[in-house]
Amino acid sequence: MKAEILNPFISSALEVLETMAGLKPRRGSPRLKGREDKSYDISGIVGLTGQVQGFVVLSLCESAALHVVSSFVGEPVASMDEHVKDAVGELTNMLAGGAKRVLAAAQYDLRISIPSVVVGAGHIISRPRGVPCLEIPFETEAGPFSVELCLKLES
Repeated sequence: MKAEILNPFISSALEVLETMAGLKPRRGSPRLKGREDKSYDISGIVGLTGQVQGFVVLSLCESAALHVVSSFVGEPVASMDEHVKDAVGELTNMLAGGAKRVLAAAQYDLRISIPSVVVGAGHIISRPRGVPCLEIPFETEAGPFSVELCLKLES
């Protein structure tokens, strides 16, 4: 996948988490994610259609999710409740929307879906065969998270 497609998602994730939660994430080394590799404790998923197809995932460990959502809503959140699920979905939507704006300016036709959220330690998000998934890990003072980009470019 081209860097011009991937970079807007990474930049948007950093911007969303810095703006909404005051975090300064440190990026780790990207890697191809295997089909059976697990995600963190909660994952927001936004589907993509158009010239770029697939999905983007924002996956957070529980401590990072609680910290991010507490900052986002402006009050302490102590458990993975419906508010956390909704907030992670909204943050993932903001991430995808930010990337979509950049890609649209570069003349890519792209549509995004309504976010879905999966909760559960060590869950696996399946993807279509033949669609690679790049995982970009991040560390924060609140715990780790990752952005997963399972994308293919349509000709």
